[in-house]
Amino acid sequence: MTGDGQRTTLAVTPRWQHWQRNFWLGVLNGILFKVGVTFAHPSTVLAVFLTKLTGNELFAGLLTAVAGLGWFLPPMFVAGYVEALPRKLPLYARMALGRALGWLWMIAVVVFLAPRAPFLAAVLFLLGYAIFTVTGGIGTLAFMDIFARTVPFRRRGAFWGLRMFFGSLLSIGVGVFVRHVLRQEWGLTFPYNYAVLMACSFFAFGLAWLTFFLVHEPPPEWTPLPRSWQEQWMTMKQLWRERRDFRQLILTRLLLDFELIALPYYSTYAVTVLGAKPSLLGAFIVAETLGGMFANALWSTLADRRSNLFVLQSAALLAALPSGWVLLLSACHFLLGLPVLSLYPLTYFFLALATTGIGIAFTNYVLELADDAHRSTYLALSNASESGMMMLPVLGGILLKFVPHPVLFAIAFTGALVAARQSRRLRPAFVAIPPRRSPVAP
Repeated sequence: MTGDGQRTTLAVTPRWQHWQRNFWLGVLNGILFKVGVTFAHPSTVLAVFLTKLTGNELFAGLLTAVAGLGWFLPPMFVAGYVEALPRKLPLYARMALGRALGWLWMIAVVVFLAPRAPFLAAVLFLLGYAIFTVTGGIGTLAFMDIFARTVPFRRRGAFWGLRMFFGSLLSIGVGVFVRHVLRQEWGLTFPYNYAVLMACSFFAFGLAWLTFFLVHEPPPEWTPLPRSWQEQWMTMKQLWRERRDFRQLILTRLLLDFELIALPYYSTYAVTVLGAKPSLLGAFIVAETLGGMFANALWSTLADRRSNLFVLQSAALLAALPSGWVLLLSACHFLLGLPVLSLYPLTYFFLALATTGIGIAFTNYVLELADDAHRSTYLALSNASESGMMMLPVLGGILLKFVPHPVLFAIAFTGALVAARQSRRLRPAFVAIPPRRSPVAP
């Protein structure tokens, strides 16, 4: 307020001029994408589809591996190119087109090929899913860079929380819809009922992509020169060598990734071993959705009011719950003869509770460690470091030829316990010890 009582106008830099518009467009994008994923969730709907189509659980593991490798590995090779782009939204649009084509390919395979040649259909289905995830992984670099330049630091927890909370709220209805479709109550038989679910996913994905196209991308503060792959590799090596805090974060994440050896087999275990009907997948989706709603309200608030590190450590502590719960239910069923299927959906509630917190905190913590110039490199390196772990679902499928499912659940349980211990060694990002040599990032 000036001396003559007139109101003064605060200056807003171009970077944050449209942050509220971008914030809510990003939230709507996440809500729609969450709904799309729920219609054809990889670890439930698609995993059971491939198992039922081929009669082999290994394909469920391959699906998860394709998702992980496609999502995490390609960004490492294009991070330098993405960092040098003055605007990232056109790249996001091109990758969205690639994802759309990959998903349409999958629907066509289910409709036209699956009834006649199941094995070939499964292979071509995975090819389409690979296109969907590879383009998604590259597009994520553009998305995260735009996100970091449009959403203020103290609103990032709320950003992820609102996306997932309202997406999960709508997904409760989606779970009920999935249950009816898979029960074949409306005359939709296998595999066409799965094609309907995937078509619903595609519609929601399309709306999500169109929503993000409306974001106002602010100009970067500065754009680095394009780097060759060799220069990019040297930058990543230097970053890895000099940032001990970053290495500790990746170690914690890798230990948490041991959950992947069991993840696609929670649903198939319920169907093939415990005798659940495929329609129970709807209950799994609802349970995971409710868990996600609760988790987002909890973790996003704690991320903004406490810290992302606190959320990561707390969620890592809860990561042993899903595998531990299934082991407990298995013991009650086989040793005591108790019916457990009514309690099995809690597995997915616990899974959402842990993975949501890890997802929110890990990404935000990486962004806290990264500087503007090397943000894509940090994200690509954190993703690439996990790429080898994406073969764990395939290893799990191979192991199931020789060992029972509880062995996989025990491996996941052990990895989560060790990860929780390692997470206690992480420091708040803004008080990390500086590297000894000239750093890649502050």
